[in-house]
Amino acid sequence: MASELILVVGAADTGRAPMTAAVLQQRLAEHGHTGPVGSAGVLGHDDEPATGEAIAAMEQMGLDLGQHRARSLTAELADAAVLLIAVDGGAAKVAAARFPQAAGRIYTLGALAGRPRDIPDPFKMQIGAWLAYAREIDQLIAAALPRILSLLPAAQESAGSRLQPPTSSFQPLAPERVEAAERIVQLVRLAAQLPGVVDWAAARGQIEADLGRIAALPAPPGDMAPAYTGMLRAALALTPAPPSPGKLAALAEAAGRLAAPLPADALADLSAQLGGWAAL
Repeated sequence: MASELILVVGAADTGRAPMTAAVLQQRLAEHGHTGPVGSAGVLGHDDEPATGEAIAAMEQMGLDLGQHRARSLTAELADAAVLLIAVDGGAAKVAAARFPQAAGRIYTLGALAGRPRDIPDPFKMQIGAWLAYAREIDQLIAAALPRILSLLPAAQESAGSRLQPPTSSFQPLAPERVEAAERIVQLVRLAAQLPGVVDWAAARGQIEADLGRIAALPAPPGDMAPAYTGMLRAALALTPAPPSPGKLAALAEAAGRLAAPLPADALADLSAQLGGWAAL
């Protein structure tokens, strides 16, 4: 079997992950990209079929999950994929912690779509919830597709005919850094959810403090965190109160990347965002 170009990472790989992979495969094909898209989970439900609700929801969208069988995310799968898309922040964190060599290629679907949104797990919910989340997955993929397509050519060019990603020598991160990054993301998401309640001036002070903690920690060789935190501070300085939803989504995505080793292209991505920050 050919290695997947894109791998969707979920929890059990029986619901949201295979649904997302199926929809993404279809949307990419509509844009002329026929590289394979697969899915895997971080909880170890190998060989289980997709849930009946997931199959039914996909049938409503003209897609078939009847032959799907769950599998665990392995180092081999993570190394072979050009891009790994997690269905939520939890799956992204687990994948990055287990396979730090792939951390620079792991994104959440919400982050790629520019939205602070994780699709909830509809396990044990009625079919109506599954249908609603399937439609939302499709909407997020539509929003994320330009970003996904922009990531593929450079990855393919560097990987050659087998589309193999570069290896990495990153070392595990200090737990304090991961915790600080998570606090920033949670605070920014709270500000987006409760814009009239969260005091942005106070929130920005807490974010600055956590960025300072991250910057003070030793960075592994090759990690771009020192420069990246400086650029995030610049983004904060360009974010007046009340911050727009677009700026908050971009801040959450950027801060979330600090929970994993940062390759050089992370700086380029954030620099490009800063160039259009005023319009967010």
